[in-house]
Amino acid sequence: MKEIIIKNIFLHILLVIFYYFSKFEIASINASNLETLVLFVWLIVIAPITSNFVYSYKNNISRIWNIRWHISTFSSMLVIWILFIILDLLLLRMIWAVVSFRLAIIIFWIAVVTFDFADIQE
Repeated sequence: MKEIIIKNIFLHILLVIFYYFSKFEIASINASNLETLVLFVWLIVIAPITSNFVYSYKNNISRIWNIRWHISTFSSMLVIWILFIILDLLLLRMIWAVVSFRLAIIIFWIAVVTFDFADIQE
């Protein structure tokens, strides 16, 4: 359980850094290319979402497999949130804040983080 908490704290720190980095990077993209980038991000976000919900800690074979699962879930969670951050920033630039979309991202964020804790048996 402690490992999952540390993993999620580290993940969120990286995401805050990435958010501020991405704000400047997306601001420099030509407005005519934003729609294509939104479509691309929407298409590739499905793969890490699918892979993240496959992992389960309950069939843990050994300590090394537990570490491998942590690395896999960390990687897929990081990619999911990087893509959602990019998508959010693109939509902010294109059409301003869409409350329902941002609310959906927050709810999904909660689902992914809580799924990481779902089947821990300690």
